[in-house]
Amino acid sequence: MATATVRPAAQRLRLLLSPLKSRICVPQAEPVATFGTAVTSAKVAVNGVHLHYQRVGEGEHAILLLPGMLGSGKTDFAPQLQSLNKKRFTLVAWDPRGYGYSRPPDRDFPRDFFERDAKDAVDLMKALQFKQVSLLGWSDGGITALIAAAKYPSYIRKMVIWGANAYVTEEDSRIYQGNICRHLLPLVQCPTLIVHGEKDPLVPRFHADFLLQHVKGSRLHLMPEGKHNLHLRFADEFNRLVEDFLQ
Repeated sequence: MATATVRPAAQRLRLLLSPLKSRICVPQAEPVATFGTAVTSAKVAVNGVHLHYQRVGEGEHAILLLPGMLGSGKTDFAPQLQSLNKKRFTLVAWDPRGYGYSRPPDRDFPRDFFERDAKDAVDLMKALQFKQVSLLGWSDGGITALIAAAKYPSYIRKMVIWGANAYVTEEDSRIYQGNICRHLLPLVQCPTLIVHGEKDPLVPRFHADFLLQHVKGSRLHLMPEGKHNLHLRFADEFNRLVEDFLQ
């Protein structure tokens, strides 16, 4: 019997929304590396859990780095923590609840987990006493960033997202009923840069085009050789792009 072909987007959604997900063992983040300047690694109580973060830099422009599915600040953003301008920016890379060092509790996936992560992210930065922040969101972290920007517009200064999708296709809707965050996109007010790798096997180009169309004033930058992890594979190019946009 022939095996049915499963689209990458459907595979990602199955993993994302499977009821078995709550029992996945998420690897612990490794010890903090040396990033050329003093690094704070700590936890802070936010919304009933203790969220882990790494903080580096001394600039007035605060940036929160939001990792992808099953990731952590350390595993997903090492080149950014290492190389983004520490004089201009203060970088905070967090572990969402249930990931990395933000355990216990173990990760669970209620239907509003993106909204919960967005509130956690904003409340973390407020607990760290930042008056306003910019967001760098990758994959699921990009979805979280979009929701945060829509729901807390006065708090979000600028935003860069990549590898994020705002809705599910007809095919994927058999797995997940919902639009993820497309209904919130008109509420985003901050300047937004959408970066898309044209060889991304998980998120097709039409998602980036949809975001460009529905996030007012956004701009799109295409990386012809970029895949889903373009910020790791082409870190120097990506970091320059981010610094130019956020200045």
